[in-house]
Amino acid sequence: MDVRSIADEYWSLHQRELHFYNLYLGELKYLEDWDDFSEEGQRRITAEFEALSRSAAEAAGGATGPDRSLAETVAAAAEMNAAELIWSGELLMPNLQSGLVSSLLPVIALLPLRTRTDGERYLEKINRFPRVVDQLIDRLESGAKSGVVPVADNVIESIDKLEELLGTPEGRARFSAQVAPTDEVFPDWAERLAATVEHAMLDELDRYKEALRTITLPVARSNEKPGLSHLPGGEAVYRRLAKAYTTLDLDPTEIHQIGLDQVAKLEDEYRTIAGPLLGTTDLAEIYRRLRDDESFHHTTAAGIVADALRCLDKAKAAMGDWFGRLPQADCIGSPIDVGAMAYYRGPGVDGTTPGQFFFNTADPSAWATFQVAATAYHEAIPGHHLDTALSMENTDLHDVQRLIYIPAYGEGWALYTERLADEMGLYESDWERVGMLMGDSLRACRLVVDTGLHALGWTRQQAIDFVVEHSPMSLHEITEEIDRYIGLPGQALSYMLGRLHIVELRRRAEETLGERFDIKGFHDAVLGNGTVPLGTLTRRIEEWMGAV
Repeated sequence: MDVRSIADEYWSLHQRELHFYNLYLGELKYLEDWDDFSEEGQRRITAEFEALSRSAAEAAGGATGPDRSLAETVAAAAEMNAAELIWSGELLMPNLQSGLVSSLLPVIALLPLRTRTDGERYLEKINRFPRVVDQLIDRLESGAKSGVVPVADNVIESIDKLEELLGTPEGRARFSAQVAPTDEVFPDWAERLAATVEHAMLDELDRYKEALRTITLPVARSNEKPGLSHLPGGEAVYRRLAKAYTTLDLDPTEIHQIGLDQVAKLEDEYRTIAGPLLGTTDLAEIYRRLRDDESFHHTTAAGIVADALRCLDKAKAAMGDWFGRLPQADCIGSPIDVGAMAYYRGPGVDGTTPGQFFFNTADPSAWATFQVAATAYHEAIPGHHLDTALSMENTDLHDVQRLIYIPAYGEGWALYTERLADEMGLYESDWERVGMLMGDSLRACRLVVDTGLHALGWTRQQAIDFVVEHSPMSLHEITEEIDRYIGLPGQALSYMLGRLHIVELRRRAEETLGERFDIKGFHDAVLGNGTVPLGTLTRRIEEWMGAV
């Protein structure tokens, strides 16, 4: 089978089976459907992804140019999809930071419905949601029998959030916020949507909540054993996830040491940048003051919103000086109150909706006043919006490279742009540069604590204590982050490892090309091939250097 046929088959499988990702994209092709979380379904889908990964890897060996890049991307993406399905129903979906609620709520009401038929299909999708809950409860039951169960605190978090959402009219209304189809009249849309959501989604979420309480919570793991290494076969699963998310073949102990080295390098920068602002070079005092001084933290959601939008506007105005190709799609900022601290959702596949930078304002004090800037540049411009929108708009690429997400590339690029933003003059003060350092601390600590938790047997408290000792982040944010790593093993490794890889490629290009090095050309070369694994990116940059 040729490379394009393998890529077509992979993309067809991805669209046909991974419907939460379709929601993220605003894709309507399989609108009525949901992911199959049954054990039989997961085994079948895993086998199909694994077979396609092998086929693509074999095809890459005989391919050249764009076809080789495409084959390598399919091989990496399909392996990541297969690895992600391991224990997804037992461990991933019950976790608030990465599971059912945070996957569903931000996107379930954002689909670009146009026709009355679209509306009917959307209502049918909601009507099919009880099957998802049936399957997830089956997975909770099988996990309880096998010992593959989440950590108790993560389960409690999900139960509490579901009670909060389902316990108020405002919370319940958020699940029926999808606007009516835009191109045809649907006069009874609001009434039918509310009634369908009430019985087919809200009642079912309440049933899932009670299953978490009665089936999973009594047998959930303690905070003393939160990592995969405490589960049967967990060490091998973690190694597979780490390789899939980073596209690098590194041992967890190597990754752990890279993290320790990066944490140590940041200490001098804190003393140099934050020290004069605080009148001390004592690292523990710097971290304590930045974390605990209430004057350094936001007090209102409105303050966070104002900061985020200011930074977004500033980045939009500056990006033309650093990139030859600019996205046509706009990027907007959107406050939320559930899920991660911040994340990005790309523009609609059809180009009718902008990219969105989401930032969590539920607890304003969790944000330092100088922290929003680096986050905005990472999640929006010049970070995720450029790599995502430019890929989506490049119709010369196969849909796999336009629309698939490989964290080592996407998150590596976004973290690279936090430092790039300083070169671009986007930070308004040394205080905002301290926020940049905080972002680096988080991603460096991730290498240490993710491997610590899942490969080295760390406790939850051990992970929290390490980040407290080696960063100025708030205890609230640290705790949220650690719970995220517990529920989503390996993904957090992709940020710093991807960034370090891109930085090294730029260093080599600057050294090789000398006066011929052009920053716009380098950035366009990094972003010009769509989503790729890091090995492919290296080869493409080497080809670019040879052509300059």
